Amino acid sequence: MSFRAQLHAYIAQVEKRLRWSAWLRGLALLAGAALVATIVLVAIANTYAFSKGSITGARYALIVVIALAAGAGLVMPLRRLTRRRAIGTAEANFPQFEQRLSTFAERDGHDPFIELLAGETVNLAQTAQPDQLVSNVRLWGSLAAGVGAFALLMWMISAGPGYWGYGASLLWTGPHVDKPSIYDLRVTPGDAVVRRHADEMVSALPIGLKSPMVKLHAKFQSSSKWEEIAMQAKTGASFAGGYQFLFAGLPENVEYYVTAGAVTSKHYNIRVSDLPAVKQIRVTYHYPAWTGMPIEVEERGGDLRAVTGTTAELEVSTDRPLSGGELQLDNGQKITLTPVRDNVYRGSLKMEKDGVYHVAGVDDSQPVRVSEDFFIEARKANPPQIALVRPGRDYHASPIEEVTISAKASDEYSLKDMTLHYSVNGGDEKTIDLLTKKGGKQADGAATISLEDFKLVPGDLVSVYATAKDANAEAHTDMVFIQADPFEREFSQSQQSGGGGGGGGGGGGNQTPQISQREKELITATFRQQADKNSTAQQGADIAKLLSQSQTTLREQAVTLSGRLQARELTEAVQAISDFQKDMLAASQAMGPASQQLQQEKWKDAIPNEQKALQYLLRAEATFRQIEVAFGNRGGGGGGGGGAARDLAALFDLELDTEKNQYETRQGSSSSTAEQRAQEIDDALKKLDELAKREEDLAQQQRNGQQTAEQKWQQEMLQREAEQLQRQLEQQAQRGNQGQQ
Repeated sequence: MSFRAQLHAYIAQVEKRLRWSAWLRGLALLAGAALVATIVLVAIANTYAFSKGSITGARYALIVVIALAAGAGLVMPLRRLTRRRAIGTAEANFPQFEQRLSTFAERDGHDPFIELLAGETVNLAQTAQPDQLVSNVRLWGSLAAGVGAFALLMWMISAGPGYWGYGASLLWTGPHVDKPSIYDLRVTPGDAVVRRHADEMVSALPIGLKSPMVKLHAKFQSSSKWEEIAMQAKTGASFAGGYQFLFAGLPENVEYYVTAGAVTSKHYNIRVSDLPAVKQIRVTYHYPAWTGMPIEVEERGGDLRAVTGTTAELEVSTDRPLSGGELQLDNGQKITLTPVRDNVYRGSLKMEKDGVYHVAGVDDSQPVRVSEDFFIEARKANPPQIALVRPGRDYHASPIEEVTISAKASDEYSLKDMTLHYSVNGGDEKTIDLLTKKGGKQADGAATISLEDFKLVPGDLVSVYATAKDANAEAHTDMVFIQADPFEREFSQSQQSGGGGGGGGGGGGNQTPQISQREKELITATFRQQADKNSTAQQGADIAKLLSQSQTTLREQAVTLSGRLQARELTEAVQAISDFQKDMLAASQAMGPASQQLQQEKWKDAIPNEQKALQYLLRAEATFRQIEVAFGNRGGGGGGGGGAARDLAALFDLELDTEKNQYETRQGSSSSTAEQRAQEIDDALKKLDELAKREEDLAQQQRNGQQTAEQKWQQEMLQREAEQLQRQLEQQAQRGNQGQQ
């Protein structure tokens, strides 16, 4: 290739390099200008709440900015980038050419010595490469700037946060149906038709605006001027951010719109129509059949108040014929009113829940309110009330006693049933009808249970509760227990001789009632949970877990006590203790299934097992009282029976007295500290005795006149040491008192 051709190729490379630089720089300028303009214009349009006018103006401004940026960054640089300008740029950056490129471009084809010039210039071009004129770093920098600005702009348009993204999207792509406006003004009722001289409430809810000044602009039909009224903020949590204005007694048509800051709503019209007015509403209540209540008529009604399920029949009287009359409820339901006679219309609604309704007519195919709002109050029926009058709580009776049980019930409608339920030792439940006359609102009933018929032994029990029903609901009392106790002679002997064994028997005797009382509380809680229909699933699970854990704890106490009696061979010493151990073991065996059923929330299945456990606990309690009686009669002697009874009482104190166990644990853990403190006190007392003897000798020498100055000093030091020991003893005594507390 000739030098001339090589030089032409070099100039073409320079021109291409400069053109790439112009393109990339121009595109970066265009993208940057579009980004900056978008940010500035969105900020300006936001001050006008992105109104239609502000968006239109911003779009025109954006087009102008983009056109100017394209002209200044692309069109003009590319048009100016000619071959001569490229050569001039190269010669300006590489002075070694000394105008050779310009001379070559001017004389190419006209000078026979141009080949020589080209060869010399090509040699100089070896040190002036085009990438030195426009470096790769410069090209990549322009490209990165352009791509970065363009990517940021696309992100703002598609996913920008807050009003920046919303404004950029609105500016570039227009409004989207699926993308709600961040600034809005919702006005209700919008266009409406009202009865002449009726009130109409206009409400406005600004969206996205902070503390705007909300105004209503209205123009009446007879006026040519717009009136401006400030709307009042609504009160109450449910109306937060809302504003309202009441058109009171509208006499004519009115056109209106609402402004909130920079946001302006559409124009709406309220048309006034000459519709009839409601004169009277006659309400007939048809109560549910289960209430047993007769039909009730309210001549001048409006607001509806009755028990849930009642059908209210309304007769609406108007001053003129009502076209298309209907009852409109707040839930959107519409009930058509049928003509009955002149200007009287009838409709029925069933009262299922609280609400609001009003009477409406039709004018020009639009519903028009012709009455104020009336309230619907659907009251839930209360269940019957029932209580056990006798016995009002757990009752202790002898096994041959006849126990009278009475109950009292009341209901706001009519009682259909009142029943006494009882079960012997957790067996099958039996019932007694206590209601002598059905249909009354109050009832008293009583029944006598002969315990002798059940052949009860001390410790057996009868669980009792009562239920009352009306046609809609059922209520029940808490469960109470009739407990068969030993005869009075055994009680009195136990009370008189319970302390004869040195305190152990008396302490233990109070523990069996404690564990049986806990079992009673578990039965009562289970019975209540079985009848509770309002607890949630989570609440039921929590209660089940708590009751199951409590039942398991009682079972472990009973099992441990039974095992210790077996290990100490107390069951072989006294037959009564053997019976006691068997009852405790039987109670624990019934507690196991009860705990599992409680965990699974099988309340009804758990109650019989709980009652079985309580029965055996009470039998064990009765047996223990017999042991106390026998122990007391022996005067706490050291025979085999008395010693076994004392061991049994000690086991009670250990296993069932939680507070004492905790105290003994603390006492045991601190025994070593107490022994150490006692040893310190003994040492101090011994040392104090020695000091007293030495001081007495020194005092005797002083009385004899034989004491020297050194002995006087020794006597003074002994007194100081004695005072120090006394302070130590006082401190030890204080620590001992604190330990006892």
